[in-house]
Amino acid sequence: MYDNTHLHFQLPAAGTGAELRLARAPAFATCSGEPDEQGRLTAIYRGLRLEYVPATGWGRVRGSLHTFAHGHNTGPFGWMEAALACDELAVALAMPPDWLTVRRLEVGLNIPVPTPPREFLQSLVSHKKSLFTALKPPAGAARPLEYSAFHEAYRLKFYDKGTYARLQGQPHPPGHLLRFEVVYSRARPLQQLTGYAPLTLADLPRPLVLAAFQEQLRLQWYRTQRLTPMDYTGLSLADSALIHAANDPAFWEAMRKSQPRATYTRNHARARRLLEQLRQRAEAHPFDVAFERGLEGLDVFKYD
Repeated sequence: MYDNTHLHFQLPAAGTGAELRLARAPAFATCSGEPDEQGRLTAIYRGLRLEYVPATGWGRVRGSLHTFAHGHNTGPFGWMEAALACDELAVALAMPPDWLTVRRLEVGLNIPVPTPPREFLQSLVSHKKSLFTALKPPAGAARPLEYSAFHEAYRLKFYDKGTYARLQGQPHPPGHLLRFEVVYSRARPLQQLTGYAPLTLADLPRPLVLAAFQEQLRLQWYRTQRLTPMDYTGLSLADSALIHAANDPAFWEAMRKSQPRATYTRNHARARRLLEQLRQRAEAHPFDVAFERGLEGLDVFKYD
């Protein structure tokens, strides 16, 4: 569930022994002990980038908890594994986990899917009025593999994880793999969602925190607008035009500016109802089914 994260810490005042414990910690075993020109001690440990500034006692840990745990991030990473990884990281840094505050966090799911994700990725339209953008393809890929919708404090990220893994020479399961993430770039939404301020490494394994992120994954997945195959059977010309425009944010933005508010609101609401009726008539999308199956595996409470 947890992937890339930024954790900050502030060691207590001199005389507590915290700095000496950090210097002897496994995570800093490769550190030369000599600060760089910015006054930082740096190290790489199990895929994580570590920084510590002796003059201020401030430090930072950046990288993937999933990779820290498994050496790569292409397989499943459920709540029990995440809890173990949080404990292991605190031990590797020789500090209590509640000293490490979470500033950024990727929460996501690797989803085995029945077909290549390309068509699904190209069907993504928008999320809460933010259009999906195709990111530049990595070396070796002819077409974009990643699509994102950006907001002020977070973004949604869908990408072809299986192809990425193959291009990077990472271990990967057979078949096709889609990655879905909510990437939080600020601490405040993390605190609002979980009720912990600050949110720390000690809190990430808590069942209620995991359940809150699980619910967010479901909520944001279904808030994502995708192109829906049209079926105009039995619809009037006016309703056919409305449902045809239902997936076009640019159309509704233009109508919002040019039409009376009551007219815009009525037609927009009807278009959404028609689209929802169309989706209810259609069979469940196989990627929705795969997503629900993967999300069920994250359910911390089913193990009680």
